[in-house]
Amino acid sequence: MSVIPPRVLSRFFLKPLLVRILLCCAVLCGLLEVLALLEQASTILSRHLGMHGLFKFMLLHLPALMTEIMPLSVMIGSLFTLLQMALSSEIAIMRAAGLSTFEMFRLLLPVPILLGLLTMAVQFWVVPPCEQELTTWWNQTATAVHDTQALPALWFREGSAIVHVEQVSTGGKHLQDVSVFQREKQTGILTAAYHFPALQREGSQWISAPGATAIRVAPDQESAEVVAFTQKVFLPTTPQQIMAMTMDSPIYTPGEILKVLHRQAPASLPISNYRMTFFSALFLPLEMAVMLLITLPVTYIPPRAGIRNPLPVYVMAAGLGIVILQGMISALGNAGSLPVLLAVCSAQLVAALLGLGWILRMEDK
Repeated sequence: MSVIPPRVLSRFFLKPLLVRILLCCAVLCGLLEVLALLEQASTILSRHLGMHGLFKFMLLHLPALMTEIMPLSVMIGSLFTLLQMALSSEIAIMRAAGLSTFEMFRLLLPVPILLGLLTMAVQFWVVPPCEQELTTWWNQTATAVHDTQALPALWFREGSAIVHVEQVSTGGKHLQDVSVFQREKQTGILTAAYHFPALQREGSQWISAPGATAIRVAPDQESAEVVAFTQKVFLPTTPQQIMAMTMDSPIYTPGEILKVLHRQAPASLPISNYRMTFFSALFLPLEMAVMLLITLPVTYIPPRAGIRNPLPVYVMAAGLGIVILQGMISALGNAGSLPVLLAVCSAQLVAALLGLGWILRMEDK
């Protein structure tokens, strides 16, 4: 056991690690934000939004970008911190004082765990309102300049019904060419279909444009009757829910995800996507800890070797490989081909085994 007081060791390791991780996150977020802004700048300026639009896009997009880049920032920041300590003989001095590699990992662990918890909180409660506000603002500005190519179409489930919207505009308050297919809850058999040329949100109700029709299917499923629809439109979906469903991924708060899983809210994606979103955020502290673990082999670099040792390159390649592997396995989880927990944890398990095996091999040398 180390003779150095644990409190002294914690301060020695944690401060430089935290500073470098946050610095890496800031640099990577800045670079990716600039790339995203370059991609959308022409559209923002063509909509006459000016500098205010550029800054609004950056601020609303930043939380999602930060949560995506944080695991990679933990790996790069940990790599730089441990590499500098190894090359300056600080790691060798700690080992001479009786500090083992796994004790070092235990002392470093609070930083990735803390950042994982903070990132999880941001992912659950900061990213969804920001992304939904960004999507709504983007849709409203497209409507204002008649950019019909930026107005999305949408399929979603509302209870036992299937709804298709050809065009969503004015932030989800105007729906063009809406079709509602009503089905039996138990069997899924079509019982009726409704078509509305347009729906406009007024207060808490949807108001249909003239020309709405209803198709009533006979109980024997062999005939149907087309009649004019003159009743009150019953569509409980709100404009906020519609805009949330137009996003490519389910960026929801935990409460919203639970409502979707219990069929209490509309959904446009398979249920497996919502489960993957929830558990991926829930396991962020574990992912951060694993990213730290796979950087520990650089502590075995001899100080005399300097930066000529290729071990940091191997560690970086291993970390990027784990990120790619996680993306591939997550795609299988989203498709429902793998159980959600297995899809979320597989890459972390592989990375942990790789890191432990790598450390044990370096110990034997």
